[in-house]
Amino acid sequence: MEDKNSLPPFIVEVPYSTAPRMVRHQGALTHLPARTSYLEAKRVELASLGADLCAQIPHATLTPLLQHAAQVLHVPKPEQIQSIEDLALCLEEDVALMQDGVLSAICFCFPSSWVPAERIGMPLGQIHAHVADGQKLVAASPKIAHVMGDLEQGSFRRYVWTITNSPKLSQHPKYKNPSTPKTIDDLYYRVETQTTLPLPSNTGRSSLFLVKVEVCPLADLWSNLEQRQTIYDSISSMSDAVLEYKNLQAIKTILSRAYTQAS
Repeated sequence: MEDKNSLPPFIVEVPYSTAPRMVRHQGALTHLPARTSYLEAKRVELASLGADLCAQIPHATLTPLLQHAAQVLHVPKPEQIQSIEDLALCLEEDVALMQDGVLSAICFCFPSSWVPAERIGMPLGQIHAHVADGQKLVAASPKIAHVMGDLEQGSFRRYVWTITNSPKLSQHPKYKNPSTPKTIDDLYYRVETQTTLPLPSNTGRSSLFLVKVEVCPLADLWSNLEQRQTIYDSISSMSDAVLEYKNLQAIKTILSRAYTQAS
């Protein structure tokens, strides 16, 4: 899915933390023009699991907000956007709409081990409640939702990464890979680039939440000594709860063995 000469951003930090590290973002919000391969992959997922991936609460302000977002994102013919699915199929990014701190619309074609439609109508804190060691994230969620919808604050960006045994962009629970990874060659580096976009609203604070998913073979990074060290140190710093939540227990063993062999 990636360009052959490009890799996802390397954003691994030591020690690992689930704390919300959002920074102001003034660059491009999306990857435009959207690549045909990404849009086709989205259509395939929606045709298969659309009811799980896409949902919205009927609201009079929903369509105008989505059309405004499309205009800001330079989507062609923004006036034709009628639903969250319409907008998602114009972008490589998955999209969600928060209104007054509540998830009112979502179209996540490439979720990370959860069912997007099940979160509709939830406040941000409840959405984050399942994250291991996520107490700081949950506690900060009301403030995050408030800042996300603040037009004066502008856009923010954060990253989430993991190691997985699947090369798929979608990590929907129904796609769980039953095979047991044995070596670095069986593993993949997965990154979500999460970007917020505040939207004007007469009924409260609203914001768009964009998530770009990228996956590459872990071996592409592991060959770099500095990156290998950082990945190893970061996973070694994870608590047992985080390792279980991210399904990294067995993967940690593989990385430890590979790290020892490479040292």
